[in-house]
Order: sequence, then structure tokens, then C-alpha cells
Amino acid sequence: MAPIRVLIADDMGLHRELLRRLLERQSDIEVIGEACSPEEVLQRVAEREPDVVLMDLRMPRHDPKGGIRATQQLALNHPRVKVIALTESDDENDVRAVTLAGAKGYVLKNSKAERIAEAIRNVHGGKGWLDPDVTQHVLGDYRRANREAGGRFGLTTAEQQVLQLVASGLTARAIGEQLFMAEKTVKNHLGTIYRKLDVRNSSQAVAEGYRRGLIA
Repeated sequence: MAPIRVLIADDMGLHRELLRRLLERQSDIEVIGEACSPEEVLQRVAEREPDVVLMDLRMPRHDPKGGIRATQQLALNHPRVKVIALTESDDENDVRAVTLAGAKGYVLKNSKAERIAEAIRNVHGGKGWLDPDVTQHVLGDYRRANREAGGRFGLTTAEQQVLQLVASGLTARAIGEQLFMAEKTVKNHLGTIYRKLDVRNSSQAVAEGYRRGLIA
């Protein structure tokens, strides 16, 4: 079986070199190139056609959205290429932003090589990946927000996200990939949303969501 072809995108040369060395120890992963800016990422992807891009979100350092914009462009122009966000941030807003931009995975820079390699294998295989440490942090934020707010109109944060993505036209499977949930979990959320909003289907849920201001 051919190795997974990976492009490393990070504006810090030391980070790229360290990551390359770590990944080169994996027999099923091949680092085929590097990039240090959003523009160079797009150029290298067009030239080398990697399977997976490890994308630094804050690239360059003064631009916290550079990696997200590059991810959006790759999703539009190179949909076959899978993007994994590689970042120091475990902030829920960053997770949401890059996921909606098209990233299939999210892993922290301080993760061990085995975890990064596992993320690459899962995403290349068609699965989503969210760093376990980020998962715990985000879940803690969700619980805290719902305790404090009691859930907006009775919907939990996860249910609000599902409703928002339903409104954008995504299927349950696609929503699951975006939010790193099983398709069955998404459908369970939908059932709860229908009950809370007193509707029977997704079209009615979206209409009611707009009426109540739940959908942006």
C-alpha cells in the first residue's frame, strides 16, 4: 500500500523540521513537502497533490485566520485533499471555525508523534479526528455554557450547532463529519430538536429556528 502523502504547513521552520523528523519514523507516512504561508500552501498542493495537509491555523504569526482561509480555499479547489488543523489552541471557537472551513481533523502541536500519526491515518481513511485533549476542554465549555444559560430556548450548544448546519443544507452524515460526531448521534440531536421546537421534520425545524432567532 502506498504511504500517505503529507504536506506540512507552518511558518516556523523549527516546527516543520521537528514534525518532519517525527513523521518520517512512520513507515506508512511520507512527508512530500512544506509550506510557510497560506499562499505557499495552495501552490504546493497544486504542485504535489498531497493526501493530507497539516495546517497551522496562525500562519503567519500576526494573522490568526491565515490557516483557516487556506483551508477554505483547499476545500473549494482541492476537495480530495484532507486538512488537519495543527495548532496550539484548544479554543472552541477555533475548532468550530476551521471545521466549518472544511478541516477534517484538529490536533494540538504538543501532541506526541503517535497521536499526530493516528490523526493522519484516521482523516486519510475518511474519518474525522478531534484531539482528545481538545475534546475534554470543549465538552467542559459546553457543560459550563449550558449550566449558565440553561440552553438557548432549551437547545444545548451541540443542538444549536446541528440546527445551524441543517439550515446550511448538510445531511446528517455531513454534519457528523463537520462536528466529529457519529451520524447516529446527529440524528438523536435532530430528534431532540424536533421535540423541543414542536416540529416534525428538518424543514419545519429550520423555519422555526429562523423565527426564534436560533439560526444566524
